[in-house]
Amino acid sequence: MLHAFAAIAPTDTATCNELVAAFSRCGLSAQSLPYAQRAVDLHPRDSVARSNLCELLRRAGHMDDAVAQGRHAVELDPARAANHYHLGMAYAETLRMNEAIAHLRRAIALEPRFAQAHFELSEALLLTAQFPEGWQEYEWRYAMPHVKPLLPPGRALPVWDGQPLPDRTLLVICDQGYGDVMQFCRYIEHLLAHCPKLVIAASPPVLPLVRQQSPLPRYFSHWQDMGHVDCHIPLTSLPRIFAAGAGPIPLRIPYIQADAARAAWWRARLDQAAPAAPRRRVGVAWAGRPEHDNDARRSLTLAQLAPLAALPDTTLVSLQVGPARDQVQQYRARAPLLDVGGLLTDYAETAAVMAGLDHVVCVDTSVAHLAGAMGVPVSVLLPYAPDWRWMLGRADSPWYPSLRLYRQARPCDWSGVVEAVARDLMRGS
Repeated sequence: MLHAFAAIAPTDTATCNELVAAFSRCGLSAQSLPYAQRAVDLHPRDSVARSNLCELLRRAGHMDDAVAQGRHAVELDPARAANHYHLGMAYAETLRMNEAIAHLRRAIALEPRFAQAHFELSEALLLTAQFPEGWQEYEWRYAMPHVKPLLPPGRALPVWDGQPLPDRTLLVICDQGYGDVMQFCRYIEHLLAHCPKLVIAASPPVLPLVRQQSPLPRYFSHWQDMGHVDCHIPLTSLPRIFAAGAGPIPLRIPYIQADAARAAWWRARLDQAAPAAPRRRVGVAWAGRPEHDNDARRSLTLAQLAPLAALPDTTLVSLQVGPARDQVQQYRARAPLLDVGGLLTDYAETAAVMAGLDHVVCVDTSVAHLAGAMGVPVSVLLPYAPDWRWMLGRADSPWYPSLRLYRQARPCDWSGVVEAVARDLMRGS
């Protein structure tokens, strides 16, 4: 229907802007780019059209053009919060963080309840190691209109304020992505000193890993099993409670371990398929979930891992799941590639495979967090503007001592990144 309506070729700016909004609501932002450009062509002094074009150019990876359009939108209407918001996001993608933070702050000053601006400000602050304010702003994530409530309908609970609860029961909800759960579940054992009566909600794929943090809480995966609780907190709010970054980050590594029997089974299977010494076994995962907002920038193709496939005395073990796993069928290279992705039924099984690997190379996805939490050496390939947790200007991570970061030198350009990993593996570093 949208495409049929768009085919009429609207000739007024308002209709073009409405088409842009409609395509975006349907997750078709790439298809809306021509109409955003047409709106600007029809009415060059329309700040809404300029701001829409800024955002769509940013999503398409045209960062310099996005900044130019965003600056023009702000010049046309400096009192519109969304103009500053879109420009701030475009600046963040080019790592001009002072400008990004300034425009996001301006958006909030103009519209104090602008939840998306608060959340993007939080990520900019955390990326630049401004932790106390960053964690406070991060609490706006559940106020954003597209984010589902954390609790199910009909379940209203007060949010825990961080004060000790010696006699009351606290519900911790393992929220956001699986990688977030792996990163922050380390706080559960520290939480017990403040709240000895803990109930933990976690989805089935990560529940076995979360359970490893302590045998004391009660765990569940389905809301009907929640039982009595007095208040709640999202797992991803615990870094704020414990002042992560400004204070110490718990580093009991490994805090996730593979089941010994499953690890032995996988090691035997890998030994049979590709004996270890003198060959090294390197796990690879080149793509995240396609639904992720930033997947186009964080993911590669298997073909782009060619420098790893050319390494001598190396067997690659594909940990890739999802649609990108199909690329294995076209693999032709020096290093043997064992595809185990179809057998990885949950993260406990992935951990069992990892226990038999010498190294892991992956993009910024849950595989990186699992390897880091297990203490497995892992090289993480990062886009130019990385997720906040990897910060800027460093090759290590305070969250995971076994992890090494490899960053794009330019936006959307992976050249040299995989080659650097291959060189370090050759040197044994």
